[in-house]
Amino acid sequence: MGVGAAVAILALVAAACGSDETDSDTAAPAEAAVEVTAEVPTILATTGIWADVVANVACGGLAEVEALIPVGGDPHGYEPSLQDRARMDSAALVVVNGLGLEEGLVDTLEAVAEAGTPVFEFAAGMDVLPFSMEGGHGHGEEAHDDHDDHEDEGHDHDDEGHDDHEDEGHDDHEDEGHDDHEEEAHDHDDEGHDDHEDEGHDDHEEEAHDHDDEGHDDHEDEGHDDHDDHDDHGHEGHDHSGGDPHVWLDPHRVSEALPALASVLTADVGLDPGAVEECLSSYQAELAAVDADIAAHVGELPAGSRKLVTNHDAFGYYAARYGFEVIGTVIPSPSSMAQTSPAVLEELAATIEHEGIKAIFAETQHSLDDIEALAARVGDVEVVTLYTGSLGPPGSGADTYIGYLHTNTDLIVDALG
Repeated sequence: MGVGAAVAILALVAAACGSDETDSDTAAPAEAAVEVTAEVPTILATTGIWADVVANVACGGLAEVEALIPVGGDPHGYEPSLQDRARMDSAALVVVNGLGLEEGLVDTLEAVAEAGTPVFEFAAGMDVLPFSMEGGHGHGEEAHDDHDDHEDEGHDHDDEGHDDHEDEGHDDHEDEGHDDHEEEAHDHDDEGHDDHEDEGHDDHEEEAHDHDDEGHDDHEDEGHDDHDDHDDHGHEGHDHSGGDPHVWLDPHRVSEALPALASVLTADVGLDPGAVEECLSSYQAELAAVDADIAAHVGELPAGSRKLVTNHDAFGYYAARYGFEVIGTVIPSPSSMAQTSPAVLEELAATIEHEGIKAIFAETQHSLDDIEALAARVGDVEVVTLYTGSLGPPGSGADTYIGYLHTNTDLIVDALG
């Protein structure tokens, strides 16, 4: 046996035979080490906005909450890497927005859920606003109704939702729906039968399935699911047909969705129910306070000045909650991945001039080229950049969800006031 080995053995024996006092001294650090190195579950949220919200409900170090998409990233266009997939598979919970917001992540999220990782979808339990690709949001009178009655906001949104679904939903699904179905039915009768008879029963069966899958699924899953069952939102597709995905721009809706998150945190992640309930209550109080602050600040604007022109159709919930009207968007789509056209910009320029708009709103994570071209076409109009799908960097004032809401409101009110 070597000298070094012998010395090591003697040292071990001496340690084992040490006094009780020595044992007492070394026991505490060992226990402390166990406490420090004890693992906490990791929760992965798609955006920094949702990561901050989740961290406030799982507060006090109950879980480690991380964002998948980096600060400044666009959730509409983010494509996951193999490392991202591994992070999702190893997480205790994955938190997503849903309604097709994470366009490039939809297939991966479905695969992660099928592999056994719990996935919580914020928009699934919310009363969502519909979106019509032709006309955008209808945030005129309904928006002011919302602004006038915050306490009955849930009912307003039901009325709005039903008005939208019945005016847009039933106008779209009945007037556009019945007209479409009747016209499509006649088309199917006139074209369909001709096509089916000329092209054969195989085409008829394939078109019938396509019609069932696209038509009925779109109208029933879009219409009825949007109306009756918000649990099926989220992975319905990339076209946002289930509704407007930008739900986080209404803190009241976010607050209403938090009890469902808390249930998942305790049941699926195993966090302490009492601690989660305390954090939930505290954070809902903060969200109620910021909601009231925004309403008061917006109330400083004359009603006629509460008109928004934005880069893409992201501010529908904000408008409905605080009494704005979205009169136009550079990209007339809920997805920032869509594109505009010279005709759209020309029409929007005419609207801005007619309405006397003082400022139009760009987004931090998107190019300013189109919106600056629009401003140059109009002339005397300011371009103001807002935070939409991402929090701001540290020190920006928008690096938390509550700070993000305050900062955007300050920018909007200052520009229009």
